Amino acid sequence: MSKASQIIILCEDKAHELFVKRFLRMGWDVKPRAIRVPPYPNGKGSGKKHVEDNISLEAEALRRRPASTILLVIQDADELSVGQIRSNLDAKLLSPRNDNEPIAYIIPKWHIQTWIAYLDGRNVNEADKDTYKNSYGKLSESKDAHPFIDRLANNCRKNIQLKSPPDSLVAACEEFNRIRSSL
Repeated sequence: MSKASQIIILCEDKAHELFVKRFLRMGWDVKPRAIRVPPYPNGKGSGKKHVEDNISLEAEALRRRPASTILLVIQDADELSVGQIRSNLDAKLLSPRNDNEPIAYIIPKWHIQTWIAYLDGRNVNEADKDTYKNSYGKLSESKDAHPFIDRLANNCRKNIQLKSPPDSLVAACEEFNRIRSSL
């Protein structure tokens, strides 16, 4: 069971939401009532802009809240690098993240579907913009993705090294260490 009383998932879309919720549930037994997902545009606007517009608001709310809260920010890197997105998100905050602050950035390159393809045993090329989105798009928004996410959660919980993971997944695992002790 999670030590955090609330986990806020600020994300671009349904695929992000489902991935992170499943990962938390299967890896750390986080209950649905402990998770809050601010509504994202869901096809009626830019998910990336939604994340950028709301990160400061959510971070400040976390900082004012006396209870243990975690903020997970999920945004695709697209044509930028993971480091550039991290810097862009940091720049949106009113004050910088402290090293021990429970704010973590999860930044897949292009799409979360790239990670699902990797977890499905495919050798992935993170520079490929379309293949994984097309092949795993519908799957990433359904229960069919659960076995892949469960495998990642299990490996992460047990600190089992992944074999040749995509660079953006390695960076996400490093960011996850910021919040691991709060789960």
